[in-house]
Amino acid sequence: MKEHTGKNKILIVIIICLCAVIIAGLIYFLKLKGGSDSAFKPDLDPNAKTQTADDTGEKPTGIRIPGYPTITIEADKKDVQMNLMNPEGNPCYFTFEIVLNDTDETIYTSKMVEPGKAITEVTLEKALAAGEYPATIKITTASLTDGSAMNGANVETTIIAQ
Repeated sequence: MKEHTGKNKILIVIIICLCAVIIAGLIYFLKLKGGSDSAFKPDLDPNAKTQTADDTGEKPTGIRIPGYPTITIEADKKDVQMNLMNPEGNPCYFTFEIVLNDTDETIYTSKMVEPGKAITEVTLEKALAAGEYPATIKITTASLTDGSAMNGANVETTIIAQ
């Protein structure tokens, strides 16, 4: 009987080792097949909609940053319309942050916006009373391939609430 008990223990250890090797192999194979956990997965803004700019025939080089001399919104409303666009052909995602210059208060932050898309419906942190508000749109960029930071921009604007 003692011989069978010793053989059973060895057999159990071998089975456990084989299971561990099989599980490790499956994990390795799945990581190769499905990509690694460190693969960049952008947090895309669900409000961004496809938008194309007029085609001038020129191919852009570098990152194109749109200008926003003024932005007109409805006064006393948090849900407002504006056009925060990442131009088509850019090699990066845009994240928009709108900061009021007088108070240094952030009133809006987007998630990532793909090239060729724009956010047109924005929910502000607070409604703005009628008036003009000097503001800065801070545009942060992230590479389409690995999410690394690229050149961003601060765009000066005036928000007109009416």
